[in-house]
Amino acid sequence: MFSDSSSQSKLPKGATVAPIIIATDKTQLTNFSEGKSAYPVYLTLGNIPKSIRRKPSKRACVLIAYLPVDSSAKLKGTTLKKKEVSICNQRIFHAAMWFVLGPLIKAGKTGVRMTGGNGEVRNVYPILACYVADFPEQCLVACTKYGTCPKCTSSAKKLQDPDPGPPRSRQWTLDVIENTKQTSNTKNQFYKKCMEQDVLGSVYDPFWKDFPLCDIHKAITPNILHQLYQGVLKHIITWCQTLMTPEELDAHLHILPPAFGVQHFKNEFSALSQISGPERKNMAKVLLGCLVGSLAKPGIKAVRGLLDFIHIAQYKSHDDITLGYLKDALDRFQENKDFFHKNQDTSRPQYSQVSLFTPLH
Repeated sequence: MFSDSSSQSKLPKGATVAPIIIATDKTQLTNFSEGKSAYPVYLTLGNIPKSIRRKPSKRACVLIAYLPVDSSAKLKGTTLKKKEVSICNQRIFHAAMWFVLGPLIKAGKTGVRMTGGNGEVRNVYPILACYVADFPEQCLVACTKYGTCPKCTSSAKKLQDPDPGPPRSRQWTLDVIENTKQTSNTKNQFYKKCMEQDVLGSVYDPFWKDFPLCDIHKAITPNILHQLYQGVLKHIITWCQTLMTPEELDAHLHILPPAFGVQHFKNEFSALSQISGPERKNMAKVLLGCLVGSLAKPGIKAVRGLLDFIHIAQYKSHDDITLGYLKDALDRFQENKDFFHKNQDTSRPQYSQVSLFTPLH
């Protein structure tokens, strides 16, 4: 860790890059008082070991801001349509993030003199390296059209393809926005032309456009909670409820015998409204057992492949062997995924519309 309280007269003895990790997650604080929400922004450093960063008691992750979340309510009395209110919210987000993280632009280019724990002064260059968020916020941050991949240029209809499309880049996104500015006479034209290219059509100046050595699309990182448990696992359960009906899946939960280390869902899956991370993990432990005898063999294989992928991905370290296990699990799902597409009720969202593979690209 470094402190900037050192005397500016000391000459630096070297330089250090400080990878900045930002995390945002709109959080509902309570069910009362009209469901008040907070939009916190957290910051930590990549120089700190992960074993320390992930422990709240170590205080290695600090709260630096609360973003505005009530703009929709304040705009309800205006003549703006629902779509226009959404566009305003997206612009407010980028304006607020630029206000909060703007000092990183100069600091990342010129460095900041700080004193380390050994008393030596170094030039520290803070660079935005990672941005952790759930899928909707990833699209908002990276200025990608919702439902498309923030990492590659695959369209929404091609997200189910096993091979990712060409990677997005910061310059490509900025070029699309700038070229569309030059060829559009109205805001509506700008919006439509950007969305046709799978770029968010509401933001003219992304907050990250002037950040040194930062490609926001590379900075977007998948994480276990948002991408696997609240993303992949949530879709698996939805597919199973579509094929079995929610009542049948709940009935199978009831007859599972209690076991040590496994949560017994007495209130059923369908009765859960706000599902926490630990509950998602416990749901993954019992899901496969609830499907035996109700889904055909290809469906069981597909679900098992994704569940294996989720658990193997959480290994503390990986080598060629464990990465092979990870690929085998994904291949098992790819070989059997058509079972869900062929057997889904046409009244439900089709498989190809689910952005499952966004975190895997």
